[in-house]
Amino acid sequence: MLTYDQGDGHRMTKNWLFITLFTQALALLGLAADASNVNLDEANKAYDQALYGTTLKLVQKISDKNYEASLLEAKTREVTDCYSSVLFNRTAALAPDKSTAAMWRGYALFVSRKYIPAQTELETAIRLNPKNALAHAFLGCCYCYMDELDKGMAEIETAKKIDPTPDAYDLWTAVGYVGAGESKKAEVFYNKVVAKNPNSARVFIMRADFLDEAGKFPASKADYDHAIKLSPRSQYAHFRRARLLSEKKLYAQAIPDAIKGAELEKIADFGKKSMRLLALAYEKTGQTQKAIEVWKPYLADCEHARRLSGSDHLALFSLIEDCEKVHDYKSAKTYVDWVCRIDSRSTEAVAKRARIAFELNDYNSALRDYTMLISSDPTNAQWFVERAKVYEKLGKPDLAKTDLGRSKALAEE
Repeated sequence: MLTYDQGDGHRMTKNWLFITLFTQALALLGLAADASNVNLDEANKAYDQALYGTTLKLVQKISDKNYEASLLEAKTREVTDCYSSVLFNRTAALAPDKSTAAMWRGYALFVSRKYIPAQTELETAIRLNPKNALAHAFLGCCYCYMDELDKGMAEIETAKKIDPTPDAYDLWTAVGYVGAGESKKAEVFYNKVVAKNPNSARVFIMRADFLDEAGKFPASKADYDHAIKLSPRSQYAHFRRARLLSEKKLYAQAIPDAIKGAELEKIADFGKKSMRLLALAYEKTGQTQKAIEVWKPYLADCEHARRLSGSDHLALFSLIEDCEKVHDYKSAKTYVDWVCRIDSRSTEAVAKRARIAFELNDYNSALRDYTMLISSDPTNAQWFVERAKVYEKLGKPDLAKTDLGRSKALAEE
């Protein structure tokens, strides 16, 4: 889910919370489905307890035709993957009026970080219906993310005047402050939202995510703990707590949550990320064989991939190294061959393949790869040392001596 900029709290908070904050706020504004429909009623209850897999199962059969179901699926997808902008556009097509349709089109653009066109759509929604309070709130948050805090807060205040429901827009105020980099002010409003919704696991997770990115580990963990107490089968809650513990290098504590994050509800994105956290935790706690058992199914789809994502690339190299640790060089060769087939120019992959070939006594293959590495970088002294070892094994001491001499000369330069 992941690297984050730890040096700039403003940017760090925006990057992670962007995906989750808005979807959390939608439910708090009362955009729930008609409770007379049992499936939608149950889906909203599941959503409020961060049971996102259950939510999706309940709404997907009707979400292509039903406005409320489409909206709930879009909100859920906003947390679980990057598919939400498409679904918010679908929701717009099912909207009951033109203003609401324009609002969701604007929101779809906003979650794609296309602020200027989002602003245009939201202004259209307001022009069509000046009393559309939610459109004003969306536009306000859009302004805040464009570093126009005063204009943003003014729009949110307008929303409050149109809809005077007590505390209805506290979360939008928090979201706006996050967008403007005002974390302390945002936290004040998060606390109000939690106080108003003490039985919502989703709300505690929302504040925990915010506190995590703000660097407040004890408070963040306490909120994840409470969320899991409220909703023990929430895959997302366990995944996020596992991630938090892993970031603090509390790997042994992270293992139970990572296991549950990989198994509960079967949402692929959370499951895969949890498996990565689990394998890492096993590695860091010296359980190499268990790490291998997790990495192998995690990477099962890489064999036929044409490209590797950054996280999958790191995972594949971790698996190769784990196989080397337990002297399973045949398996290591299989995986390093995958990498070389997908990225033939990877110096790191070719170097690993050369080393593994050496361990398998395949000296001709090792010689080929070390020669390739030297051709690509003739100033790397280490490649000459490694090729010298290969020449020794091939019974060519003179060539080995020549390479060692080149290595020494490079080291002295």
